[in-house]
Amino acid sequence: MTRIIVLGARGFFGAAALACLRDGGARPLAASRRAGADLLMDAEDPRSLRAALHSGDVVVDAAGPFQFRSTVLVESCLSIGCDVVDLADSLDYVRKIHALSDRIASAGCRVLTACSSVSAVSAALIRLSGVIDPLRVSTYLVPATRNTSTPATAQALFASLERPVRLLRAGALVERRAFSDTRRMDFPPPVGRVHARLGESADAVTLPRVWPTLRDVDFWVDTRRRPLNALVAAAARSGLVRSILRAVQPLGRAVTRRLGAKTGGFGIEVEGVNGDRVSAGFVHATHSYVVAVAPAVLAARRIAGGTFGASGLVPPDRQIDARELVDYLRRTGVLSFGLPAGGA
Repeated sequence: MTRIIVLGARGFFGAAALACLRDGGARPLAASRRAGADLLMDAEDPRSLRAALHSGDVVVDAAGPFQFRSTVLVESCLSIGCDVVDLADSLDYVRKIHALSDRIASAGCRVLTACSSVSAVSAALIRLSGVIDPLRVSTYLVPATRNTSTPATAQALFASLERPVRLLRAGALVERRAFSDTRRMDFPPPVGRVHARLGESADAVTLPRVWPTLRDVDFWVDTRRRPLNALVAAAARSGLVRSILRAVQPLGRAVTRRLGAKTGGFGIEVEGVNGDRVSAGFVHATHSYVVAVAPAVLAARRIAGGTFGASGLVPPDRQIDARELVDYLRRTGVLSFGLPAGGA
């Protein structure tokens, strides 16, 4: 029997992926660098990976933050003969994986990088939007911060403030200061209108590979509290403010877990070369984070069950079936919006 191994299973998103796999009838193994999991594994330690992994395993990699990760896990899996499905959101990490594409193909393994909201859900929503030749894609992350305020997400946020973020403009990657611009998007209830700030995601490098017509790709995030948005923007401008926020961030996370937003969602705006515009996405009152793990869960189940057709470095539009994603999320109570008939 093919084993599904969830690395980072003691973190928030790893635990969520583990629970979703079990709810679907799979028997995944929990892996962590900390004691108490089924397997003791460290994504940056080749020896521990060789000791724990077997040829044919499917590794769901949720060991973030990916901003600080190397390619040790993927390279180890290629030598062992494992497939990898990761939840990476980091542009730099995904570029590192893309650089291994020839080795991935020759190893006969599958690697699904950014198999999460970024970029599998983004790609699925583009497909379902009906826009054939997209010119611009803007993605909006509206986290349920009461659930997702973790040390890993805090580290990822601070990493984005240390340097300019990158986005696609006129077909080229350009740099901007994080949280420097604001854009609004109207989500349906229970989320409503969001005032999101400019961030960085892997979509800027993954989506143009699928849709060469794309000229502009950007990513926006709303902390759900306007004063906090302003404070994070100040931290992007000032090293002193960053240092203060970093020092108090454990207290800030504790407060957010009590007072942060319960509702959340993920959405996109797509504009085609013919001028068509579509806004679509997903929302939930309490567990919108399922959107982030659903693609990896669906892909891992299909790979383990022998029904996943693609091989090599799998692009985001081939990682999951878009309508299967919508159906799966609907069964978990996550609502879709803005999808044309047949996609909703």
